[in-house]
Amino acid sequence: MTARVFVFGSINTDLVVYVSRLPQPGETIGGGTYGSFPGGKGANQAVAAARAGAVVKLYGCLGKDAFGRERIASLEKTGVSTRGVRMLSDAASGIAQITVDSEGENTIVVAPGANDRFGPEGVEVPSPARGETWVSLFQNEVPQDATEALILKARAAGHTVFWNLAPTLSRRPLEQALRAVDCLICNRNELAGLTGRPRLSSDDPQGVEEDARAPLAWGVRSLIVTLGRKGSMHVTSAGAQTVRAFEVKAVDTVGAGDCYCGVLAASVAQGLEMMQAMRRASAAAAISTTRQGAQPSMPMRAEIEEFLSRQGP
Repeated sequence: MTARVFVFGSINTDLVVYVSRLPQPGETIGGGTYGSFPGGKGANQAVAAARAGAVVKLYGCLGKDAFGRERIASLEKTGVSTRGVRMLSDAASGIAQITVDSEGENTIVVAPGANDRFGPEGVEVPSPARGETWVSLFQNEVPQDATEALILKARAAGHTVFWNLAPTLSRRPLEQALRAVDCLICNRNELAGLTGRPRLSSDDPQGVEEDARAPLAWGVRSLIVTLGRKGSMHVTSAGAQTVRAFEVKAVDTVGAGDCYCGVLAASVAQGLEMMQAMRRASAAAAISTTRQGAQPSMPMRAEIEEFLSRQGP
């Protein structure tokens, strides 16, 4: 059975400066080093899923400019199908300006460019054969109206639907879109943005679980809350289970969340149960933080399996 993942989302070029610490407002910090990397949440997650062993098709928008040509080439080198990517002559490709400190923490500012022009028009979502699990994966760096319309298309086609609520939503999702989602994936900030409740500490797992139950009442089937170094929590109507994070020396956390989502989607498409898929995704995300850049840091399937083989149960 071929594991297939369909990713709908952003494609950017990341312009990254590495510094000793993040600047304060109005402050200039010198002595940094610079790197340019392929990025964008949609593209990052597509590459992560492909390297984890899935057959991946990406839908998005780029400008007909140098960055756009570079991104098509870099995506195709990873095996991601770009036949669903539109090239626009009247829009610039998206970029992200990123600053990373010596601990791997970062700040990000995005100029979406062509990503803001992405829509559901003309997008056909194929249906899986009987017995196959195809996963459609969404994020929030393209217009929310387009995301919600395509979520409904994916559900109607018989896909398992994952929606990563990053960045934080600008408005509450439509009820019919939420009912079409099998699993929402968010961090504590994004969960707070969705529910309107204060952000909770990862040291309060009971409170996080209680907040995560609000989307379940709206029709979402399940929710994963990522808790940084505390791991990730899967919440359903039956209860909550937590998968631990893996300790590594992080040098760059850009793209770690996208790595988690892409590998999670690939693992579910490959037939893994959710807790197994979450553990595999956590391992991949940990590996990714030990390298610079978003897409270049995404581990191959064999690396993930080798890493897990060295970990305890």
